[in-house]
Amino acid sequence: MKGVYRIVNVCEPQTITKNDGSQMTKQQLVVREQGGQYEDAYLVTWFGNEPLKVSQGMCIAASIRMRVNEGVYSSGDGGVPETRYYQDAVLQEYACLMLGNIKG
Repeated sequence: MKGVYRIVNVCEPQTITKNDGSQMTKQQLVVREQGGQYEDAYLVTWFGNEPLKVSQGMCIAASIRMRVNEGVYSSGDGGVPETRYYQDAVLQEYACLMLGNIKG
């Protein structure tokens, strides 16, 4: 999904160690589609070599990959397995937009 979003909140970056011993950065942020406070908002995750260089209130043009995952869970001893679904939203690429007074 591609679009223009305003950053509502930026979480602190976390360093993750992968199986091969290398490290990467994971950072989550909340973005809202442009159009007002009642537009859809998404919690997205960024994976990269360094933290994002964005701040709350910035506008970005972004590509977000949405994926639905399925898991089967049991409530314990003799519990009936239950299928649950959850959605991942990953920020694949972004560009900061410089919006302000444009003199023509």
